[in-house]
Amino acid sequence: MENYKGVVNMIYQLENSVYSKISKLIKNTNHELFIYAVITGNVPGEVYVDNVTNPSSTLIMTPVSNVVAGDANNHFFNAEIKKKLDFFDTVTCDTIEWERKIPDIHCNIAIKKYNRKYYKFDEPLFENFSETLNEQYTLEYVYLDKLVELQYENSKEIKDWFVFSNMDDVKDYCLGSYIRKGNKIVCWCLVDCIVEDRIEIGITTLKDFRRKRLGSICLAATVSASRSNGIKEIGWHCVDSNVGSYTIAEGVGFKKIKEYSCFTPYPPIENVTDLNNEQWSEWALHYEKMNGMEPVYYEQAAECWGHANNMEKSMENIKCLVETKPKSLSKDFLDFEGFATFQDRVEWENFIKKISN
Repeated sequence: MENYKGVVNMIYQLENSVYSKISKLIKNTNHELFIYAVITGNVPGEVYVDNVTNPSSTLIMTPVSNVVAGDANNHFFNAEIKKKLDFFDTVTCDTIEWERKIPDIHCNIAIKKYNRKYYKFDEPLFENFSETLNEQYTLEYVYLDKLVELQYENSKEIKDWFVFSNMDDVKDYCLGSYIRKGNKIVCWCLVDCIVEDRIEIGITTLKDFRRKRLGSICLAATVSASRSNGIKEIGWHCVDSNVGSYTIAEGVGFKKIKEYSCFTPYPPIENVTDLNNEQWSEWALHYEKMNGMEPVYYEQAAECWGHANNMEKSMENIKCLVETKPKSLSKDFLDFEGFATFQDRVEWENFIKKISN
């Protein structure tokens, strides 16, 4: 059979040259530009199908998501998907039928549905962005020919962002912007993927520099440069609990196009503050329902209770973790940021000493 790299029962990995065969199977996730970035070869990915010549079911593995589309009732193909997806992989379902098949295609029983928002740039609402930047900060743009030259304290954050298959393909594009304070980059808004005249972008602001409008300035700068660069459509995705993210997008001129569902085996956050104590507690209780099945669920429950500022519940799950898998306790785990609020308490210090002996 032509155009496949491997055959395992009912699943075939397509060659890059025929990725376009799966385009007809995508019905409801066409807002995910990364899918088309993989299909066009803009970013690396893997595509699996049930039939190379005339596929009816597909798994598309992109750098940011795993998408299932087409016929959801191919039991043999679904069983093979379960072998391909990692324990901590997320999944986006193209149809409701695929959502019902999640237990059949994912090995992590803790995987849970959550909501995301998709925005597209509509009209500029923040055109004087450069005038509002405090003089202690510097706004600069990212182009391929200047990327290697970046030598700031944390330039690696910018350089490691891009996942393009061939950087020469994007040499004529503005790849985003960043704001630095002295020798440190404190905020950046960069292009995730490009398909013809469409892009998707993402943004990051260091914790100590949030709520200073830096994110809005950086986003507006990237949008302006991209539009000048001939880009017609600019997309933005965020978790629906990240109020800060979509507030920035709306303030710059993005318009919400749709809300959609995804599945994740871990809390869907972009920042720890995306979830409040009650929501962190809900995730902790979710993991506790799985306790006894995999030691990792005790660990995840303890971390979520930590974010919810519940020391007693964190200790309870850590104790179960140690009893189930004694060697699983590590310094990195005990130094987890979610435990920071009670690491100086006597009860916590005595507990750690006891379980560490």
